[in-house]
Amino acid sequence: MRLVFFSGWWLFGYLVLAGLILSWIFGDQLVLTRYTGYLMPWLLLGLVPGALWGLLAQQRALAALLGISVVIIMAAYAPLFWPRKAVSVPGAMELKVLSYNVWSKNSHVDRMAHVVRTEQPDLLLLQEITPKVFERLKHSLQGLYEKQDLYYTYEPKFLLAVISRYPLAPKEITKGMGRVQKVVLASPDAGITVYNAHFVRRGGWQRRRLQIATLLQEDIVHKQGPVILGGDFNTTDQSQTYGMLSKYLSNAHWQAGFGFGFTYPSPSLRVRGRIPLPALARIDHIFFNDNLVAIQAGTLKDSGGSDHFPVGAILRLKPSP
Repeated sequence: MRLVFFSGWWLFGYLVLAGLILSWIFGDQLVLTRYTGYLMPWLLLGLVPGALWGLLAQQRALAALLGISVVIIMAAYAPLFWPRKAVSVPGAMELKVLSYNVWSKNSHVDRMAHVVRTEQPDLLLLQEITPKVFERLKHSLQGLYEKQDLYYTYEPKFLLAVISRYPLAPKEITKGMGRVQKVVLASPDAGITVYNAHFVRRGGWQRRRLQIATLLQEDIVHKQGPVILGGDFNTTDQSQTYGMLSKYLSNAHWQAGFGFGFTYPSPSLRVRGRIPLPALARIDHIFFNDNLVAIQAGTLKDSGGSDHFPVGAILRLKPSP
């Protein structure tokens, strides 16, 4: 049994370290590197006790093997646990953004409406919202903005909707960019181009990466003025696909959030309908370009019956030079 135990730790250590190192070379191309990226924070639950046990058992080589992976993972996520300095942009407009995958199987419109009313976002991005649920939710949110109209636009083909405090002008999106809804938000200070996205798992990571690359290169990077891209990306912040996004856009959680901020799954997703699952990964994001800065960001604790937790951010518009 002792031999089996040691062999298991060694195998685990080699697999994790291989996944971390190979991800720098092959990105998302290997199954090992993809799943290492998805599970990185949770790997610490095995690595840290194993490294400590190796030291106590005088198995220094094993402790070193596991410890190297611990250092790599902790270094990758350390910025999310550092104190943040307050951002000062005097006189700039603030926009509270909420991205919320409500789940197509979720019919608890009252719970969804409660989440939205509690947060009072200026801009609400909804994914996986069916036509029937959207009509009910739209009705439930009447009066959300006191003495102001509720502006909205819906894309039934992709089950995407945008609701806003400010007027919205829908724009066409080129084929090949995935499930993306594009609108221009007419804020008092500037027109803001908003992309509401849901890059689905169907078709695999390669198709998802191609769609995101097309959206970036053929649309977003050429856009003048403030840009917001939010939604369900089905990819974590350690993936090659995410790295492609972060070359052009900033992530609100990494700029102003704290902790891992896992968004999927919520306890509403249960094994055999009985056993709730813990949140394991952060696959919902809010990105923005250099015309904006995040001053606050986080993951909500109430899913409103969805299998995703919503993500929110307060973005501040930078004054024009």
